Amino acid sequence: MAFINMMEKMVELRMEERYKSEEYCSCEQCIEDIKCIALNNLPPKYVSTTKGELFTKIDQQMVRQNVLDIDVAVINAIEYVTKRPRHNLK
Repeated sequence: MAFINMMEKMVELRMEERYKSEEYCSCEQCIEDIKCIALNNLPPKYVSTTKGELFTKIDQQMVRQNVLDIDVAVINAIEYVTKRPRHNLK
């Protein structure tokens, strides 16, 4: 069975929310850079079953501090990538 980092799914969800309310570069390079930077600043949350994945998702959303930590990591990553975009580099 494959392992899933639920923190990655939570970062993706929070990034989607940010992108709905603000305009940022949405090229693949910037999206991936933002996700990587945010994830490198958050602890991983691995699960190995669908039941565990569901439980973790519920648990993550129930604990407000986790959502705040994820939001801070995503916002900081967006600011960093916005100031230093790599999409023009070849």
